[in-house]
Parts: sequence; structure tokens; C-alpha cells
Amino acid sequence: MKRDKSGKAVSGAGQDAALGALATLASVALGANPVGATLVGGSAPVLKYLQQVWTRAGERRGDRAARSLEHAADLLDVGLDILVERAAGHDAHLELLAQVLEAAARTSMEDKIQALGQILADGLRSDSHLDEARLLASMVNDLEAPHVVVLKLIAEQPEPPKAMWSNPGGHRGWERTHLALALSDYDGFLDGVLAALVRHGALRTLGDGTWDGVANTDAHGITRLGTRCLQLLGHEPTESPNAPDGSAESEN
Repeated sequence: MKRDKSGKAVSGAGQDAALGALATLASVALGANPVGATLVGGSAPVLKYLQQVWTRAGERRGDRAARSLEHAADLLDVGLDILVERAAGHDAHLELLAQVLEAAARTSMEDKIQALGQILADGLRSDSHLDEARLLASMVNDLEAPHVVVLKLIAEQPEPPKAMWSNPGGHRGWERTHLALALSDYDGFLDGVLAALVRHGALRTLGDGTWDGVANTDAHGITRLGTRCLQLLGHEPTESPNAPDGSAESEN
């Protein structure tokens, strides 16, 4: 239930007014084109079609951003006006809000829209969670379905099947070659997927293992941040008793 400052339920008009307060910020986050109307003033039919497409895309982006914002307000059990007030009163909160609006607007994944609302609520609820919230917002913004598939596989099965091992001794994380065998459809873009996950801190290389006597610097294990990201996206990883050293299960 959404409420105003007095605790009363906020009407649809009140919600519209609250969203209106975000118009300038949202126009930047959603990629608004302030000169679009001028361009369409021409007689060329192509410009009119472009304006129709732009308008429809903008409406859909706005709807996705609004759903994420409303989810955050529901989680905090406040009205949109109070949520906006909390965000506007602190530069870091405002930056987090801008991150969430932009990421939600540009995704077609419903899981990401809900996750971003949760991240915004967590960041506004406590300053102690703000830094992590901004990291998670940046991570979720960059993740698409292939990233989630790889992350989920490594979370649920921290080491590759023994049939892929070239040396039977010791625990190992997933190397690119193993992932290419397990996810053959992703082979062509696995390098980019792994690079993004490592860059955002969702995966880390496990340099303390060995593979045929060679330092295993190319094996990957999931981090606590990666596990949290999966949880936000609605994928609760199954715990494994055979996680390699350096994986999320061994982190504090």
C-alpha cells in the first residue's frame, strides 16, 4: 500500500504527481530527445515514422522505469512522494536512483526490473548498504541472460564434472574451455561474458589451485557479490559441499 506523508493512501493522481517530480531526471535517464518534436515538424514521412517509434519506445522505457520505482516504494512501504524526497535529499541516493531508472528503462528482462527496485529500496533504507547497492545496480545493468546462465552454473556446480578434468586430483573452478563444453551455444561470446562478470566482481579467478602442475589462474569461482546478484534476480543458488577454495562459500 502506497501512502503519503500523513500515512493516507496515495491516489492515482498523487502517484502521477510524484512521478512528475522525477520528469527531468527521468528524461535524461531514459534518453529523451528534446528536439524530436522539431524534427518531426518536417513533411518527410520517414520523420513521422521515426517519431512514432521513438514515442512508443519512450513509453515502454518509462513504464519499465516506473515499475521498478513502484516496486522499491512497495518494499519500503512508503508513497512515491516520500521515496522521491529521500532520494533527492542526498547526492549518493540521487545517483543510485538515476542508475536504477536508466537500467530499468533499457532492459526487457522482468527479473532485472524487480531486482533494480530491490536494490533501490536497500540503498535508500540504509546508508550502510548504499555502496553495495550502487555496485549491484551497475552489475545488473550490464547483465543479460547469458551472464545469468554462466553465473548460475558456477554457483550451483562450483567445479566442472570430473569427465572434463585432465588431472584427477584436487578441486578446480570453471575454465573457459569447460564452460564452452557445458554451454556450447555460448562459445562464441564466452570471453565477453566472463570478462564482464569478473570486472563487476561477480566472479573471480582462483589463482591458488593447480591444473596439471600449472597455476590455475584461469579458473573461475563465484563471489559473495555474484551470489547476491543471483538472489536479486530470483535465482537462489543451490549450495554445494564441493566448492573450490576461493569461492563464495569460503568468503566472509
